[in-house]
Amino acid sequence: MLSPDAADGLQPGLFRADLVPQSVVVERRLTNRALAAWQNAPEQDIATALQAFFDHSLVVRDPAGRAIIENVGGPVSARFGLMAGLPLLRDPGLGEELVAACELVALQPMPIPFEASVNDPMGAQVLVRGLALPLPDGDDPAGCVQIVLSWREVLSKSAAKRLRAELAHAFADIGRLPPAADPFPRRALTTDVRNITKNNE
Repeated sequence: MLSPDAADGLQPGLFRADLVPQSVVVERRLTNRALAAWQNAPEQDIATALQAFFDHSLVVRDPAGRAIIENVGGPVSARFGLMAGLPLLRDPGLGEELVAACELVALQPMPIPFEASVNDPMGAQVLVRGLALPLPDGDDPAGCVQIVLSWREVLSKSAAKRLRAELAHAFADIGRLPPAADPFPRRALTTDVRNITKNNE
């Protein structure tokens, strides 16, 4: 967030790279590319510059008010159940983070990074990394917010424990294999050493 002194010297919608939180600057991969596209786009073309990230993002209108989802990418909708035309809900987990990010961007139009952990009903844990970016709408520098998301799934502790138990049970059902034959067996010594000694005398 900007300090009051720093914010006083800025015009609405004016972006300064030196005031972006360090956690945004060091953001990686998808969110890093989205941030670079947002930074380099002219103000009137920001939405166009961010179209490349549409599949992994959602656009929220009136972010500090009704927070209506205007558009949502297919993968985001399929994974998290978000639908265009519906408001964002302050549900624990991802919803709470999305609403908070929208409110922060509306308060001060600048990139806002966040991370969240979502528990999946199937026992997986989804780790989400997001970046909320202000989109100008008329005279409002943050009339909309585009949130770019990346995520990965990991097993929760209970799911990992259950998987280990199932694997142990499956391997226990496989009988012990017979010992492998030695490919280089030793030959028994049958030569009479006494006869060799006698013949050499």
